[in-house]
Amino acid sequence: MAASDTGNIVQRVTRSLARRLRANPLTGPLGRRVMRAARAFWADPAASEGSRRAGAAGLRRYAPHYRLPDAPAPIEGPWPDPPPIDEPIALATAASPKAAPMRYDLALFEQLNAEYAGSGIAANAPVYDADSLEERSRGRLDNIHQRIGLAGMAALEIGCGAGYEVWHLAHRFGCDAWGIDTDPRTGWAALAGPRVRLIEGDMAHATALPSSHFDRVVSFTVWEHIRRPVEAIAELHRVMKPGALAVIRANLYRGPTASHLAREIHFPFPHLLFQDDVIAEALGRAGQETRGAAWVNRLTWEQYEAAFLAAGFVIRSLSFTHYPLDEAFHARFEDVLGRYPRQDLERGFFQVTLEKPAR
Repeated sequence: MAASDTGNIVQRVTRSLARRLRANPLTGPLGRRVMRAARAFWADPAASEGSRRAGAAGLRRYAPHYRLPDAPAPIEGPWPDPPPIDEPIALATAASPKAAPMRYDLALFEQLNAEYAGSGIAANAPVYDADSLEERSRGRLDNIHQRIGLAGMAALEIGCGAGYEVWHLAHRFGCDAWGIDTDPRTGWAALAGPRVRLIEGDMAHATALPSSHFDRVVSFTVWEHIRRPVEAIAELHRVMKPGALAVIRANLYRGPTASHLAREIHFPFPHLLFQDDVIAEALGRAGQETRGAAWVNRLTWEQYEAAFLAAGFVIRSLSFTHYPLDEAFHARFEDVLGRYPRQDLERGFFQVTLEKPAR
């Protein structure tokens, strides 16, 4: 009998056993576990796409050690003795003099900020006056509506800020519109209404949001500020209806502008090169608000991806905002920037569309 025939027989027997166990009220939970394990083992096509993607992302369990099917023959006899060496770790030649380590201090910070003034890194930095916020909210929502539709949906914005997007979701798109943010804004009282709910809360523990309620979820450059992003992803899955879609745009920590200080700091990667106390002192000396880099969680895209898949999402689209790496700057500060993959240094933002599978 062929191996494939044997495998098919074992699969059918396993499924039959699982169905019988599930049919019995006493063994139903065990039957469900058997079926899930069988699907994962046999890569059953009926398993959800999210589960298959999770396996591809390396979330399956692996054996602690790998061994060849045919064990290598043992090597007989005693171990040989190497020749005696007086100082086995001494350098063979005199060490070359090393350059003094780079000092990432206030003097270097101010030197770089003057050197890179006018470099254009802040050209696209957003502004936050009322007109700009309102205009930006219209553009974001129009773009998303054209791709996945918003009209008449139960919609949620995570990190709703001033609340304009939530208000437009209700008044232009006819949505049952909700917004959640850790910091309530002064304008919420004026924007709230029968179809506009603005909630103070942490998405990582969003008890005020109903389960399986939302058809569409949006979040714009907020997820990087969530202190428990993986828990928030699990909560996102909980509050979405089966078949619902979410669009998330977020800043990645290793990108050149993740300090959120592009208007004040003219060179890239200040948050990777300098401590917050240096940044704060330099800004204070320049007559600006004394503060460090913005709090940004340090997940890479690959860690976000693994968390989305583990929560049960299917990824429907993905794009990055890329910043070409300044090669001279990278070489100059390779002692720090060389610790990171180049592709991470070039990724500023990701935008992903997630689906909660209907099954």
